[in-house]
Amino acid sequence: MALLFVTGNEHKFDEVSAMLKSFDIELHRKSFDFIEPPLPTLKAIALSKAEQAFEKFKVPLIVEDTGIYFKAYNNFPGTEPKRAFNALGHDGLLRLLKGKNREVFFHTVICFYEGQNAKHFFEGKLEGKATTKVIKPNANVMPYEKIFIPKGEKRSLAEIPRSEKNVFSHRAIATHKLGKWLKEKALDDLLDSI
Repeated sequence: MALLFVTGNEHKFDEVSAMLKSFDIELHRKSFDFIEPPLPTLKAIALSKAEQAFEKFKVPLIVEDTGIYFKAYNNFPGTEPKRAFNALGHDGLLRLLKGKNREVFFHTVICFYEGQNAKHFFEGKLEGKATTKVIKPNANVMPYEKIFIPKGEKRSLAEIPRSEKNVFSHRAIATHKLGKWLKEKALDDLLDSI
């Protein structure tokens, strides 16, 4: 089975693609310049992205959106992690947390979309804490992975190999739910065609 993942983020594509291979699902990637209005939830953002991508590509597809939530700041930056990072950088984000509650969590939503009446959401959450300094500043990983330690771990996400991370991360949880659902859907479609 092949599926389109509409994202400009190579890291996300590589992670999701590697995980879906275990479900015999091959991903293809296309980039798209999404219009991203400020929306209150990741589900609303994912749905907006899916609708825009479907309008362009006209095939079943997935999109993904991830937020990061600092408990010390009423879950800021929430649904706008990229804007916050671009404005503050690692130093600014860590300065915000100095002397504060360092509990943080990631939340991911994947939307599978086949048209207005065929949309499904898959979610994953990963709790942890913010580091006090940037770990592996030159690592080729997403920015927040350098300042996030998952609950029960001593290593930052930047230090954990992708093969390990793809078992327990927020994106892994959502992707495994998607993979399982797609396999069941394929089986149901096959049975319906008999």
